[in-house]
Amino acid sequence: MKKWFYVIASLLLISGLTAACSDDEPDNNGGNTDIEEVVPGTNHRILVAYFSEPLPDGVDAVTSASRVIVNGDLYGSVQYVASVIGEATGGDMVRIQTVQPYPGNFDDLADRADQERQNDVHPEITTNIENFNNYDVIFVGYPIWWYQMPMAMYSFFDKYDFGGKTIIPFSTHGGSGWSGTLGDIADLEPEATIVTGYSISRNNTATSRNGILNWLGEIGMME
Repeated sequence: MKKWFYVIASLLLISGLTAACSDDEPDNNGGNTDIEEVVPGTNHRILVAYFSEPLPDGVDAVTSASRVIVNGDLYGSVQYVASVIGEATGGDMVRIQTVQPYPGNFDDLADRADQERQNDVHPEITTNIENFNNYDVIFVGYPIWWYQMPMAMYSFFDKYDFGGKTIIPFSTHGGSGWSGTLGDIADLEPEATIVTGYSISRNNTATSRNGILNWLGEIGMME
């Protein structure tokens, strides 16, 4: 029975675990969320904050739901999208990490992610951004786990006040799109402005650079 649970868990977790979308159809905005088309103003102070977990033990980097190889370099899929955004915008980069690391074994990772989801656990994070108030535009990146943001993202939004700031979400997934996460962010940060985000299937992440750059140009965020 446990074996079948993990088979199902793996499929669900992978099917929503990574991405951002360019030549994929733009995902819906998650309900009635108002999404701005362009970032207002110029001369932004930009932060790129992202959550990306290490490759689980025993998973082939070439076929992993969470990793991509680009020009011989290994990235987490969300990490890769974040790196393209950081390079193109000149934004500062920060990785969102938890005090208790996630297991390296895929089955254990899926189990912990599901337990956190079911029990609404917001794990403590080590991320400490002392000059957070200095930023006015914050790109926020995450994979889709169990059809929602990882619970560590809720911890991140708990910790920092985004009031008056512009949030630009980006995400990787296994076919589930945004899974309503844009609406979740809007509910968590009602005083922030949310700009049209970028969500892509993990299968397309390694070749997504041009799509990401086109999107950044469309929302006025190219350096």
